[in-house]
Amino acid sequence: MRLLSRHLAAMLFSAAVMAANAIATAQAADVVIVQNGGVTQEAHRKAMWEPAAKALGFTFDEDTSQSWTEGKAQVDSGAVTWDIVSLNMGEVQLAVKADVLTKLPSDIVDRSDFLPGSVNDYCVGNTVFSTNIAYNTKKFGDAGPADFAEFWDVKKFPGKRAMYKSPRGNMEAAALALGHPRSEIYKFLSTEEGRKAALDKIAELKPYAVWFDSGAQSTQLVKDGEVDMIYGWNGRIIAAIDAGAPFKINYKDGLLDVDCYAVLKDAPHVDNAIKFVKEISKAQYVKDMPKYVAYGSPNLKANESYDEKTLARLTTSPQNVKEEYMSDFAFWGQYGTILSEAFDHMLASN
Repeated sequence: MRLLSRHLAAMLFSAAVMAANAIATAQAADVVIVQNGGVTQEAHRKAMWEPAAKALGFTFDEDTSQSWTEGKAQVDSGAVTWDIVSLNMGEVQLAVKADVLTKLPSDIVDRSDFLPGSVNDYCVGNTVFSTNIAYNTKKFGDAGPADFAEFWDVKKFPGKRAMYKSPRGNMEAAALALGHPRSEIYKFLSTEEGRKAALDKIAELKPYAVWFDSGAQSTQLVKDGEVDMIYGWNGRIIAAIDAGAPFKINYKDGLLDVDCYAVLKDAPHVDNAIKFVKEISKAQYVKDMPKYVAYGSPNLKANESYDEKTLARLTTSPQNVKEEYMSDFAFWGQYGTILSEAFDHMLASN
């Protein structure tokens, strides 16, 4: 018992030291910013963070996270080491309800310059992306799945499908596969019967699905040829295509979505974080993001500098955007938690 107590004490001491070191590291920089890793984080660093930090005379540290709930854990524990976190616009309402975000100044950006719905009191949009079907042209030629009914058709299109391990996007795709038009997706999913039907439809693909947890993983699955098709994020797929993967994107019924930057409650450098979000949201920085990843910015002024070749690679191009539809952020703010639980239960069920 005495040995166990000494061992426990040593573990607690070690944990305390690690936490203290993390806080000390965070406080050494002027701001700490968190993205979701891979090519997206690299693009944000090169296009936005580094030049903006230079302009402000700031130093920054960075970290990687796949979920805003990791920031919530810091706030709940009273040991916040991050300042700025990237989250999906559909998650903002959940984070606000959890009381983990700092309210931003009303003039942090000129909202008239931004895509409608991409800025609110707690978050400023940083990326516009879409979730699309893409398929291996060596296997299917140019005749891969044309819509979600065909994406679900494992006889006509056999093989593994990469899908994000989340209800977001997959619920909408399932509704389309069930025959509902884009204009009625969220009406259908706002009913208990609709949500159950969509989850049951997703469950049909469990034997054929390879679930990815991050954008970097989705890119790797395509690059390595481990899947025959994917329902994933356009910039991550294009990164794999640029690396030589024989895949083609189908923009039909692509789901447009927005990620944004928020400041954590009780962040160690709140004032600096607000200044940094304001700076990195300027068109002079975000216009350079497509140099590193095929994502556009919610700051519409950035589009003024793009040529046709650049626009063709962006989900926000006039040609591509007319094939797609916008995510309903209010829907995910209302149903995100219960659908995450239901989705996890569906995956765990036989």
